Amino acid sequence: MSYPQMSSKKQVLISQLSILIFALIAGLVGRGGTTYWILVLLYFIVFTYIMMRISRPKQQAKVDVAKIESGKILLEEKNTYELMSQDKEYMAEVSEQMRIAQQNMLLMFPVMIYFFIAYGPITNTIPSYFENHRLGVIVAFLVLFEGSFVLSRLGQWYIERRLKKRGYKPVMINAPRGYLVTSEGIVMYGLAGKQAISFPVKGYKLNYNVQRKFVELIQETDKGIMKLRFYTKSPEKLFEILKRKVEE
Repeated sequence: MSYPQMSSKKQVLISQLSILIFALIAGLVGRGGTTYWILVLLYFIVFTYIMMRISRPKQQAKVDVAKIESGKILLEEKNTYELMSQDKEYMAEVSEQMRIAQQNMLLMFPVMIYFFIAYGPITNTIPSYFENHRLGVIVAFLVLFEGSFVLSRLGQWYIERRLKKRGYKPVMINAPRGYLVTSEGIVMYGLAGKQAISFPVKGYKLNYNVQRKFVELIQETDKGIMKLRFYTKSPEKLFEILKRKVEE
């Protein structure tokens, strides 16, 4: 099974649609008041989520967990925390991953500063050019929201350019706290519940490290590298199982 990625064009299209919807609602609600500020808060929440989705590597498609669990059990690790804690290199990898994530989050500060500085001039000036005041307010909010989107994208482009100059690709490591491998696929246990991937797995490279006790599925895109890492007491056994199930 391969894992289709929502293309950058599609993600940008969704963000533009979201901006248009928020601009329409903001135009109808008008300036000021509790409802308006609730709307602005919702906008930044949705906007942050979209920016995170755009910057992520590929995501796996949803798979029926029950179907995967119904297969013949090949290997199970109920708690991988102990093995993770013994891997000294893992903490260094996670620290770098967190540093990149923090840089992306910091982009929100200039966006918010722009929003509150530009809010008054834009919403006061643009509506005056329209005979229909309500339409003018909608256009004003559209310009305001588009400005924040463009500013954020420029910031992301700058970060990506710096990383590219360093010859570095962001790495995202997903190491489930427990998992079950069956003849049908892998069920991963996490704080948010269960997720599954089905066999055969396509588009991933397989790697393992006996000393650090893990096997990982690696997927590289133009935006970064995603690793599904499975810590186990039996890395050789898990590698042999997955070797027959992975199609690069």
